[in-house]
Formats: sequence, C-alpha cells, structure tokens
Amino acid sequence: MSMDNLALFDLDNTLLDRERAFRIWSGRFVESYGLDQDAMEVIERLDGDGAAPREEFFAGLRRAFDISIGVDVLLERYHDEYPAYFSVEPETLAAIRSLRQGDVKVGVVTNGPPSQWAKIEAAGLVGEVDAVCISAVVGAWKPEVAIFEEAARVCRVPLDGWMVGDSADADIVGGRRAGLKTIWMARGRTWASDGFSPDFTVATIPEAVDIIVRSG
Repeated sequence: MSMDNLALFDLDNTLLDRERAFRIWSGRFVESYGLDQDAMEVIERLDGDGAAPREEFFAGLRRAFDISIGVDVLLERYHDEYPAYFSVEPETLAAIRSLRQGDVKVGVVTNGPPSQWAKIEAAGLVGEVDAVCISAVVGAWKPEVAIFEEAARVCRVPLDGWMVGDSADADIVGGRRAGLKTIWMARGRTWASDGFSPDFTVATIPEAVDIIVRSG
C-alpha cells in the first residue's frame, strides 16, 4: 500500500502554535508600553485571530492605547520581534519527518508577508519540508488554486494528495478547489460552514499524519 505523495500544511495554528506566540508577543507589548493586563483582551479582539491586516491592527492599537509611535515603526518592530516566539512541537516535527521518510513530499502553504519565512527559521523547520509557498512571494493567496499548484511544482510531484489547515475558507475550500483531500485543524471549534465539510477533522498534526498514512 502506498501513500499519496504530497501533503501540504498551513503554517499558523497548524504546524506552528500561533496563539502561543501571539500571547507572548502581546505580553511583551503590554509591558513595553506600561499597559494594564486588561489591555490583553483589547489586543486579542483587534487581532481577530490573526485575520486583521497588520496595518489596521496597529492603527487600532494606537487609537486604543493612545500610542504616539507611528504604524510603520510598530510594524517594523513587530516583524523583527514576533517570529522569534514561534516553535514547533516535537510531536509535530516527528510526524512530518515520518511522512518524508515514507517518500511523501511535505509543503508549507501559507498566506502572509515574506516575514512568514522568519517564523519557519525560528521554529527550526528549514530543511524539514520540501517546499515553502508564501502568498506574498508567490503572488497567489489561498484559496486560489495557483498557490497549491506552485507547492506541487516545487515538490516536483503532481497536485494530488492532502491539505491540512485550520481555516475553513483558505485551507479547506482552497484544498477542495485544488482537488486535494482535506483535514481541518479544529482547535476546539465546531465546523460551521454549510454545504461542504472537510474530509477529516483533527486536533493535532500527529492525528492528521496518521490519517494520511492510514488512507494510503
């Protein structure tokens, strides 16, 4: 029995724990500007689980906390400091390695700026995957099929396999459009989209990898 030869993974809150990294960064931000702990709730709300564009996020922080420093400076500091707070769980790394040892090409497909690469470096994922496709670099954004096609091209395999991610719209819709089987990282949530659903729902990367292996 042979497995599919391609497995694509989202980055934030899929391979890497974005919630944890953002909490660390938020705590440092609160300390740096002398804010009280109630500020954490405001920061979390403005962040929108990472969905808010960073320019809008920092413009909101400036208004909420009467910060005089400009958005451009805040953004520069954020991109310098934030990636360092990312790490990969040993269990996740072991699962990814097991796929590659089974001749499955593993790719990262992530929406975001070029600084996404800094997260991959900080987490020690460089050399652990076969392709990294970042939307701002590739020029295509999930759920567009083009970014999945580029990942397969870099991996030098057909676009046939799996997409694993936590976003219903970007990862599951995008994966389905690309003809991939889909695995949704639930993160304690209930699937809410009508009319379609992922092929599988999991809580961890090892669970997702087990499904990929068993479905081979």
